[in-house]
Amino acid sequence: MNMYTNPPLVVKDESLRDSAASSAPAYHPDPYVLKWNGKYYAYATAEAGVTLLTSKDMKTWTFQGFAYQEEGRSGYWAPAVMYDNGQFYLYVSNMPSGGDDVHQQFMRVAVSASLEGPFEYRKTLFDTFSIDAHVVRDTDGGFVLFYSTNETYGIDPHRAGTVILADRLLDPFTPEGKPKLIVRPTLDEEVFAVNRFGDGRNWHTIEGAFHLKRGAKHYVMYSGNAYTSPYYYVGYSMADHAADHSLTELEWSKYPDDDTYEPLLRQNAKVEGVGHNSVAKAPNNVDDWIVYHGREVRGDDAADEKERRQLRMDPLLWHGDRMMVPGPSWEAVAAPAMPAFRDLFDRKDTAQGDEIGSGWTTNGGEWRIDGGSLLQASQFGISRAFVEPSYAHALFELNVRWERSHMGGLYGAVLQAGDETSLIEVLFDAGKRTIGIYETVRGIRLEQRSRVLPVGFRFDVYHQVVIRTSGNAVMVELDGVQTLSASCVSPVQRYGLVTHYTSVCFAGISLTGFLSFLETGAAACLSACEVSAGDWSAAGTALTGCPTAGLSSLRLNNPFQDEATTCRFELEGGIAKLQLSLVSANGEVRSVILQDNSIVGGCTWFIRHAGQRLHISMDGETVLSESVQGETWRSIAVSSERKIILSQLEWTALGS
Repeated sequence: MNMYTNPPLVVKDESLRDSAASSAPAYHPDPYVLKWNGKYYAYATAEAGVTLLTSKDMKTWTFQGFAYQEEGRSGYWAPAVMYDNGQFYLYVSNMPSGGDDVHQQFMRVAVSASLEGPFEYRKTLFDTFSIDAHVVRDTDGGFVLFYSTNETYGIDPHRAGTVILADRLLDPFTPEGKPKLIVRPTLDEEVFAVNRFGDGRNWHTIEGAFHLKRGAKHYVMYSGNAYTSPYYYVGYSMADHAADHSLTELEWSKYPDDDTYEPLLRQNAKVEGVGHNSVAKAPNNVDDWIVYHGREVRGDDAADEKERRQLRMDPLLWHGDRMMVPGPSWEAVAAPAMPAFRDLFDRKDTAQGDEIGSGWTTNGGEWRIDGGSLLQASQFGISRAFVEPSYAHALFELNVRWERSHMGGLYGAVLQAGDETSLIEVLFDAGKRTIGIYETVRGIRLEQRSRVLPVGFRFDVYHQVVIRTSGNAVMVELDGVQTLSASCVSPVQRYGLVTHYTSVCFAGISLTGFLSFLETGAAACLSACEVSAGDWSAAGTALTGCPTAGLSSLRLNNPFQDEATTCRFELEGGIAKLQLSLVSANGEVRSVILQDNSIVGGCTWFIRHAGQRLHISMDGETVLSESVQGETWRSIAVSSERKIILSQLEWTALGS
């Protein structure tokens, strides 16, 4: 099994100049991680500039030097990077060199056409203390800036301190000027300085905002207190999604409530100073990982004042709508999972007619590796390149850039739903300025479903497309925003790239077998279900079973039986029995039965079958861990004598 241990290995890029390499900071606090074209970029706080680490697997990171430095400025705090339409925007706070008042930390924006930089200063956003930016897409496709400042609650008589605000951006350089309060201090454990002003008022700190969305919930993660405090922690606030409301307009509430100190992540006996996080998807595009800073517990008071915070990571798990992190870890854990297929095209360039690499089958066109991308150079005919794995339920990622032509361009992804006469294509049309789903069934073209792209959308820069398939359901995400969905006639079998009479560059291609009630709804996944007893119905992200003749029973067939897999699901209702069926190489069937009379309310089950081992946990506690050498996991059956709800099922094939 592929394993990982905190803190990750950081090496220096041998191509760096001696001066840059020799000045490499030993520590990387406030890490912000961005995945781009299949690779990872981590930006961190440093005195002399914003540092950059890169990785292909999240296990080993390479120091690439400074991505941003300014003459006469120092103390670069908490950088965050956002991509939009060919440009990268770096948000970071710094102060004049030689100054000793950290409240001169003002938020600034710098730009670059490359993630490696160098970024160039463009604008100062605020003329007051302002730190810890996170810029995300709003519900309408615009942008929202989360940040921390002192002015809003600095004179509060009860809980004075730093808070998190959010404001819409008119453009990447211009806040709307209507900030809304998102998270404020409510706990004694958030006190940064006792009696700070000599008038009895304590100063509290809430900072380090990071937004993410899962299902119908929005989350803002934050850090409370200061990293030198034993109470320093990561917490989160939640809000329900509303399609017609900006993130700034939602009703946000701390988990579990304003008055309870229940950290998602805080120090333990081995690691302290745990906080200020970002979240990144593993290479398989499924699993969430929280990336944060922490430092080894040494028990040396003199060392506590020195910078020792290192980049660290742990899996971010889910119990219903609640987060859970098994950390901070210091021993080996399963590494971030890989997809079944991935190609970063990080090998030497090829010439026309050469093989482009294992795992590819091409049909027409002039395909070749060119400067870290896959170039289809021909402007004649229809050209296709299929990846080798085949799944009925999957996540397919491609990053695509059109080679501009006066003739326009039609290009994107092709999903084969049978023989060559039945295809589903997700295509950009540069001439009509649309993205659409085009389906052909047995040679007959169906009505296309398309959306007009925003004014100014550039086809000649990279855009990320993530396609989710489950049965007949196809969902398309463009640059992190859900854009198209369709119920197609035939289920998908193969995945690939396509160009129609145009030249295109592709990068960061990956494919993961993935079945998810949360992403496509339970009804789209019924091909994996068999009812044994009871009256079952599908609605939203759940299957509900009501007993008939005293029993409700459902079998879920493993959609990825020949591969290592993980399976996660929620169970609610009455006492339940779980039965796993394992098949040996000679066809013998063995059942693993789990029944716990304490399973009455809601609980989260996690099953991992990998590396010849079966591991099962409930609500984070290990229930079973045993060797299963030579056995294939075929199915899981759920049964109960009472009404039972199975929801948020996620079944993932693990890459090697």
